[in-house]
Amino acid sequence: MFTTTPPRLPQPTVEDVKRDAAAQLSALLSPWEDGTAADGSPLITARVIGAGAEQAMRDFANSSGEASGGDLRPQVDYSEPGVVACSWRRGGVWVRLWATDTALAAPAPTPLVMPAKATSAALSGRLPFSTALRNSRTPKEN
Repeated sequence: MFTTTPPRLPQPTVEDVKRDAAAQLSALLSPWEDGTAADGSPLITARVIGAGAEQAMRDFANSSGEASGGDLRPQVDYSEPGVVACSWRRGGVWVRLWATDTALAAPAPTPLVMPAKATSAALSGRLPFSTALRNSRTPKEN
């Protein structure tokens, strides 16, 4: 009896991963930098450039399909201060796209200045009930 196994798909190369990431992302990328990840596998990194860089990475992460084999889906990461990153693994290659966090670059709102309180000698904090009105009343009958 013969058993057939499905044919293995060839693993994508680093160049394939770079080309696919650039084609699927709706933003400009800086030149790729090659490196090695902590686990020894290849790591490629690029900066996402443009006004909509963060939104483009979020859209890319949300639109990517299921991961197969040892692949990981894109994850948006805010753990590094001032940087928004999107990382995933495809075909044994780690990919990291990053952009500066524009939420931190926005200027802080200026505090509202409250007007000074009016101070007057006539204001004592008591109700306006004059002594003349107090003495003109008839005394309480018991």
